[in-house]
Amino acid sequence: MKVDNKDKKNKKKKPETRPMTGENENIGEEDIVKLILQDHKPLRKLLKTLKNVENSIEDRQAAFEEFALLFISHIKPEEQTLYVYLKHDDKTRENGMEGDIEHALADHLLKEAHRTADDALWSARVKIMSELIESHLSEEEEHVLPNFQKMTDVEDRRELGRDFLKLKNRILEQGQRDVSEEPFESYINH
Repeated sequence: MKVDNKDKKNKKKKPETRPMTGENENIGEEDIVKLILQDHKPLRKLLKTLKNVENSIEDRQAAFEEFALLFISHIKPEEQTLYVYLKHDDKTRENGMEGDIEHALADHLLKEAHRTADDALWSARVKIMSELIESHLSEEEEHVLPNFQKMTDVEDRRELGRDFLKLKNRILEQGQRDVSEEPFESYINH
């Protein structure tokens, strides 16, 4: 997923969440770029635990359960805010589509791992999923988000950030329930 610089011109443990205010004094607190980068930090930490085969299977599975909710609460709002925005601009449309595809693949692997009883198969699925997600996070951090930030104004990013937080908070309130088929509007309008 790359945004071309030249285009700029033309239920185990419920994670802690910060309350959504909608009236933050610090503009950066609602900027979708900053919110996404903030979400990446705990995801990366958990991915490291998941990939480390020297950790016990129990520790890795506990990390997986924590990771699953954080991951879903991150990707669904990102798809419905950032990626929708990217797909509405001819210059960034492909980036939004690539992000959706990468999320769908990771979500599929996550669900497959959830259904896997064999420890070796579970470990293999989680390793592949982790590598895919790490690559995706790096691409966003190094290319997509910096270029998106350059091509948008702060008010657009804040508006997207508020929508991102609304959906994320709703998902976290509901816990592990699969929300992938529910329309984004059902979360925003409540």
